[in-house]
Amino acid sequence: MNVAIGVLLALAVAVTWLAALVLWRLPRALDRLHALSFLNVAASGLVTVAAFLADGFSGRSLKILVMMVVFLAWAAVLSHVSGRAVLMREGRSA
Repeated sequence: MNVAIGVLLALAVAVTWLAALVLWRLPRALDRLHALSFLNVAASGLVTVAAFLADGFSGRSLKILVMMVVFLAWAAVLSHVSGRAVLMREGRSA
């Protein structure tokens, strides 16, 4: 079980490094938002699964699940607002 948790957390770190590399390589701000969205979904999902493997179905793992859902919803709102601001700054309509 500890090996699976370690692998999931290592994958979360690898996803973070991959997103950082993609952010560095992509030319446009709207393209970079896609990389951040991938990072939000992939890393938070991996950490949540690792929490459930570590604790089982407990109060702490349920709190992490609720935090992940709130985090993903808030990240979607922030991505939308940021993308709209980028388009307005470039002089295009959303």
